[in-house]
Amino acid sequence: MKYIKQYWLVLSIFLLVAFLVMIRAFSNKSFSYDAVKWAEPSALGANILNEDMIPLLSGKILLVYLGGEATVSEPFQGNTLTADPAAVLEKENLTLIRKNKGPVILYSNDISVSARIWMVLSEMGMKDIYILSHTIATESQR
Repeated sequence: MKYIKQYWLVLSIFLLVAFLVMIRAFSNKSFSYDAVKWAEPSALGANILNEDMIPLLSGKILLVYLGGEATVSEPFQGNTLTADPAAVLEKENLTLIRKNKGPVILYSNDISVSARIWMVLSEMGMKDIYILSHTIATESQR
């Protein structure tokens, strides 16, 4: 009994932590495997757009051009972010993407770059992110 009185604080903290760990371990929603959920739009092709689908989107559209200088069609000239793929995760770019009140469209000359950035952003919990298909690349380079 004397041992318990001496270490009551340590034992109470240990029991509290053990109790919280047990709650998290047996809860269904605490540790779920979300990679399949985040990658589902990619597998279904629901995250890929062409230029004809863009007017159907609602909200303020942000076009993120990944790499180099972009030749952007008239409706998007005010809502464009040009950045290197590695710079998309910088604080100011992430803030701009998160604060956008509408869809974010990723575009690169190499669609795999857009797909990789899409996966990173979607795994960060961002929604309403799309990849612009290469049909616009040939039209904008003319």
